[in-house]
Amino acid sequence: MKENKVNIDLIVPAIGKRYNVFIPVNKTVGEVIVILNKTINEIIGCFPMNNTLVLFNVVDNVIYDYKMEVINSGIVNGSVLALI
Repeated sequence: MKENKVNIDLIVPAIGKRYNVFIPVNKTVGEVIVILNKTINEIIGCFPMNNTLVLFNVVDNVIYDYKMEVINSGIVNGSVLALI
């Protein structure tokens, strides 16, 4: 296990894809959203850069605050999150 990252299942409903990714715990949720947005755009080539995306926990129905650090957000290994 990587101590500075957590492994999540990421669902991206806009493109009908699911990814298993590591995200850094020392970044804010907003920074992670930007990283995920850029990465998905690079992978598929047509995912629009969007500053209104949120991370949503599909199990707990939690929308994470952009300013909260991942380490303090409750996001843990195995969390199932949607980028919506």
